[in-house]
Amino acid sequence: MEKSLFMQDSSRSNHGYETMLDYQISWLLRLAKEGKNDRLHEVARNVLFKLIGKKNDSNVIINRVEVWKQWESIDLTAEIELEVNNQTEWHLVVVEDKAYTLLHDNQLARYKDSIKDYYDGKHKQKYNIHYWVITFYEEGSSRWDSLQKDCKKDGWELLSFYEVIGWKEGEFPDTESDLFNEFWLREWY
Repeated sequence: MEKSLFMQDSSRSNHGYETMLDYQISWLLRLAKEGKNDRLHEVARNVLFKLIGKKNDSNVIINRVEVWKQWESIDLTAEIELEVNNQTEWHLVVVEDKAYTLLHDNQLARYKDSIKDYYDGKHKQKYNIHYWVITFYEEGSSRWDSLQKDCKKDGWELLSFYEVIGWKEGEFPDTESDLFNEFWLREWY
């Protein structure tokens, strides 16, 4: 795999991986609605549909995507409005990133409580809520296993960095977007 110039420098820190991931996912979710009809737009739609647990269907219209970073200390929160067979669906995607630390201070339960407090009964629409922890840890590692245990306990799903875009080495073609390719398709950690 080729090394990323975008995500590497001479620093000996975490390089802000989690912050960069938040911006990338936020961008992809918004591109799912606003993107032009090209490979990157299709990838963005795939990401959005993966995070809401639906198959990417070209007949589904994405009417609205609004994303907040660090609302109530939650890494990423996205409200998504779809039109499916002339019916409106509302989805809420909640993301906690874990690039170099494990969960602490009962994070997932606290974040779920914040979401419940804000969304239960205060909105005219009923949101389908999807809770995700996205990690850079390798599946089967002790850190992955620890995150998996915490996710199951609190009703969240664990997803690897590469699973977000459905990447398999040697099978994911460039999207003609340097920004996307450098972040998702080049080695940087």
